[in-house]
Amino acid sequence: MRNERSLTGRLVALYILVLTLALGLVFMSTMTVMNRVLINQVDSDLKLSGATIAQQTFNALAGTSAQVVPSPYFIYVQNESGADWHYMSPSMEERYGTPADVTVVFDGQPSDPQTIQGTHPNTSWRAIYLPTVSNQFPAVAIAYPLSDIENTKTQMMLVLLVIAVVIVALGAILSYFIVQHSLKPLRIIEHTTRQISHGDLTQRVPTENMGIEVGHLAGSINIMLGQIESAMTARARSENKVRQFVSDASHELRTPLASVRGYAELYRMGGIGPDKMDQAMDRIESEARRMGGLVEDLLQLARLDESRPLNIAPANLTELAESAVFDFQARTSDYPAKVTGLFSDEPEEVIALVDRDKITQVITNLLTNVLQHTPSGTAVDIAVGTEQVRAVTGMVTMAVIEVRDHGPGIPPENRERVFERFYRIDTSRSRASGGSGLGLAIVHSIAQAHHGSANISETPGGGTTVSLNFPILNRNDDRANPHTGGQRIVSPASPKDDDLA
Repeated sequence: MRNERSLTGRLVALYILVLTLALGLVFMSTMTVMNRVLINQVDSDLKLSGATIAQQTFNALAGTSAQVVPSPYFIYVQNESGADWHYMSPSMEERYGTPADVTVVFDGQPSDPQTIQGTHPNTSWRAIYLPTVSNQFPAVAIAYPLSDIENTKTQMMLVLLVIAVVIVALGAILSYFIVQHSLKPLRIIEHTTRQISHGDLTQRVPTENMGIEVGHLAGSINIMLGQIESAMTARARSENKVRQFVSDASHELRTPLASVRGYAELYRMGGIGPDKMDQAMDRIESEARRMGGLVEDLLQLARLDESRPLNIAPANLTELAESAVFDFQARTSDYPAKVTGLFSDEPEEVIALVDRDKITQVITNLLTNVLQHTPSGTAVDIAVGTEQVRAVTGMVTMAVIEVRDHGPGIPPENRERVFERFYRIDTSRSRASGGSGLGLAIVHSIAQAHHGSANISETPGGGTTVSLNFPILNRNDDRANPHTGGQRIVSPASPKDDDLA
């Protein structure tokens, strides 16, 4: 298993590394500058004080002055006769030692300081030589021990090292608390997402006092959670609708199947005489026909739910309405029906891009509902026209088809549910006369497949009005497409949750 460190540990380690590198750079820069300053100071003393002491020593050697005062300077006098002479205070020599070979400075330029090794271990000296006016003693070398400077540098290094260790330790502690405080919003997000992973989809990440970056992250997570919750809710609702749909379909099919099976068993047991055979066959045929109609309705809804493409083409809605009225009057003459305009008695010509067969089916279903649920003699009007509807993109022209009857109407509390599948206003109504409750559901699904809507309201003066609204598409790309045989194929809109099978 891979060993992974926490984000807090990595950030603290990174901070300590950066702090250590910064302190190390400061440490090296400080020691370099201090060493250069001290060396420059020693060189300056060699040129000033060292020259004075060398002159005094030279005079004492020549017998013109008294003994020089003891100092840490090492004086080396070059003699032309070969008897070079050097001088250093015995106490200082015991303390610092002497330069190992001071004559190497004579190889360089006068007043050009050089660093040479000392006789004591790990000691060094800074030395220069000065020319004189004496022929016997042409030059004097002056050296100064660097032991005090080395001690100062060592002490400074120890002080800086202690300070650096203290700073790094305090920085580590401080950075730990800073990182912990900075990562608190992430821990809140982790806690919230953990609760969500346990099934609580209502949890949301707080966005206040989270900082700019984490606040944006929290907002994005909340949007994602909202979408997930909506999707899960829609999925649960869809599953419930599927279960209810299957239950209702099974219930609807069970009754005619039971009737057919009952007549078959009764015939097998000899319970149906010759005089009742025709009646039993009629009942079996009637139940089979009703089962076939129910299956066809279910298949129609299933195809619409699958979002199968429609055969879209320009169609005259007024002509479709007149054809549907003609067919309706051929079925019955007890219901006077006519086509009118939306706001006048005379219909207007409305051209829209629709599936002709689907729109005809919608109008036919609505007229069939009038035939089943209103008394004989009820007048029916099919109004066709256009109206302007305000949308997000501006005003949109909608094609409208209204099927108005003047019957008993639908109670207001039932209007919102009449488009649900298998829904019946009168639950006591027999299935033979009342239908399966899928007619208006098919109307609603077809309207949505055309990116429109179906609505129900009360007819002025009494009755029920079902309105179908379709957008009129008049863009250039709505013309016939040579690749589709003169038809424009449009994928229908997804049905609402209430219409899911």
